[in-house]
Amino acid sequence: MMKLSKEKFPQLEIGTTVRVTIPDVDRARGSPRNILAVVTQVEHDLYKLCTEHGFLKYNYTRQEIAACEENLLDMYNVIKLAGDRQLTLREAASNSSVAGPQGYQRCHCKTGCNNKRCACRGAEKLCNSKIMSWEYKL
Repeated sequence: MMKLSKEKFPQLEIGTTVRVTIPDVDRARGSPRNILAVVTQVEHDLYKLCTEHGFLKYNYTRQEIAACEENLLDMYNVIKLAGDRQLTLREAASNSSVAGPQGYQRCHCKTGCNNKRCACRGAEKLCNSKIMSWEYKL
């Protein structure tokens, strides 16, 4: 079983560009399904990965990542851009998404969003029309 696994998923070298699949629960509807990363460290058959936005917090097994045929990312440039930041896969997915992070904010304000104490009004975002319609009062 191990022999078959090692044949199907050969070892990756440091500096190889890989694709990490983002689970559906961690990405927004319009976000990409994969994120590109670079292998920066290999320890006990676990791979430490770095994206342009930071290092991924957790190590990945060979079965969880897919090697790209060409090195699309330069390891040194990616590490320079990433700095010392540690990210989860969900945070990396939201940083690389054009549409922003997955999820939404809901207003629970009972005062009608009339002052800046309301979180949505303070952030200058419109409330959900099903909850409040203060944007029409402006």
